[in-house]
Amino acid sequence: MSYLVLARKWRPQGFDDLVGQEPITRILKNSISQNKIAHSYIFSGPRGVGKTSTARILAKALNCENGPTPTPCGTCAACTAIKDGSSVDVLEIDGASNNSVDDIRDLREGVKYTPLGGRYKVYIIDESHMLSNSAFNALLKTLEEPPPHAIFVLATTAPKKIPATVFSRCQHLPFRRISAQRIKERLKHITASEGIRISDSAIEMVARAADGSMRDSLTILDQISSFSSDIKESEIKDLLGIADIGMLSEISMAIIEVNQEKIVKLIAELVDRGTDLKSFTKDLVGFFRDLLVAKVVQKPEDMLELGEDEMNAISQILPRVSPDLLTLMLSEIVKAESDIRSAFSPRLSLEMSLIRASFLSTLRPVKEAIENIEAIIKGAGGQWPEVRKESTEHRAQNAEHRAQNTEGSRQLSSVSEEKEAPAAFNDGILLLNAILEKIDDPRITSKLEKATPMLKGDILTLTFNSNEAEIFAEPIKKNSSLIEEIASSVRKSPTKIEIDIKTKKVIRKKDLKDKVLADPAIKEVIELFDGRIIDVKMKENTGGEGKDV
Repeated sequence: MSYLVLARKWRPQGFDDLVGQEPITRILKNSISQNKIAHSYIFSGPRGVGKTSTARILAKALNCENGPTPTPCGTCAACTAIKDGSSVDVLEIDGASNNSVDDIRDLREGVKYTPLGGRYKVYIIDESHMLSNSAFNALLKTLEEPPPHAIFVLATTAPKKIPATVFSRCQHLPFRRISAQRIKERLKHITASEGIRISDSAIEMVARAADGSMRDSLTILDQISSFSSDIKESEIKDLLGIADIGMLSEISMAIIEVNQEKIVKLIAELVDRGTDLKSFTKDLVGFFRDLLVAKVVQKPEDMLELGEDEMNAISQILPRVSPDLLTLMLSEIVKAESDIRSAFSPRLSLEMSLIRASFLSTLRPVKEAIENIEAIIKGAGGQWPEVRKESTEHRAQNAEHRAQNTEGSRQLSSVSEEKEAPAAFNDGILLLNAILEKIDDPRITSKLEKATPMLKGDILTLTFNSNEAEIFAEPIKKNSSLIEEIASSVRKSPTKIEIDIKTKKVIRKKDLKDKVLADPAIKEVIELFDGRIIDVKMKENTGGEGKDV
């Protein structure tokens, strides 16, 4: 007898043998037990998850000599014929190659005849979404009102391509991807039964490479068992071209640490090894996705189906990167994976993409950049000093006042104070600073310092922004008598205090966005990263002069 591949040898023969499709098996078993069998089904889902196998098990359950039963014996003539594919009452049709109207007409003619050996004629149409529209139309009436002995099962990987008119006539059972853990458990059972020596880490790698398909995992296992009698993780990596976790973590750290030289060297090393760069980029996308998940969830080991080595590599990287930076980098690498597929030089495309992604580490939010600039101007080494914040303009005015006041003091020493003082304090800034020196109460001085003063005649006008009116202007109004008394004493002339509230200018978001887009530096950043501006917000100006973008 010729060799039977593992995917066929270990094909499920009963509902209980199906892995990872418990809701569907429960529905079908209950339907058979209660004699509520639908006349047509749509089995949809990814490849290799058990759609056709389930259709065959359903056919056995209906035609078994002990049936209809949810547990077919598998040994009677009907069950054996269905298993071997020789049953005349179970017809498997390839929808990709038998998709014409004529093929469906032949099927309709055959449906009329009663089954020869069993109770039901079961029609299994694989890749049913490949049928032409005219073929679907020809099948409609038969699907809706088939003979009582006919059951239709339409298996498909693309249910959206099936017309709604067909969908409405069938019972839809969606098959799901099988988890890596369930595939790993099944593979351990099969390898033990087959006498295949394979390490746990190698089984884990096969399960992940199968991407939710049990059939794919058995095909890979067949391939590697021919390659070696004692299967190790390193051999699977070489055979399947799976990226080494050490290389993935190393190149990820180079991107995060903005080490472009190391990025180029590591890619050169991959090329020297003969690594498929397209496959490597796909693995890198998956690694960054795992990093992001591990960064944002409480218990990443419950969410990520990873081995000990992978979790250790991820845990070493996580403290060095933030979630927002990981999100930006992942977005850039996903785009790189798409570009590399069609690139004339995958190596060049990968180098440029990863170097571009590394520049993201050097970027800072606009708000943080503005705050850092202001802190540097203040000479605080990047930190806000623990004193009252003042605008640059206000500090300049105070500096000018101090210079003028010093010069004024020199002049006052040579002439009479009574004669020169009124002239010296005809400037609003000088007068306000003189008032501040006379008032000992910090609750008043802290608010006066926020005002922009202007002296005209005998009236000192103190201007505040509208958003500062309640905090600063109102308390000053309550103490205006004291301030006027001190101002009059300093100027040797009666002086009144007036409060002016500067109306906040309303700026439309569209105008702000246009202003930002006109900035050459921002234009350059957008072009470099192929980005776009999602939102523009105003930043409060600490000096009370309005707002900055």
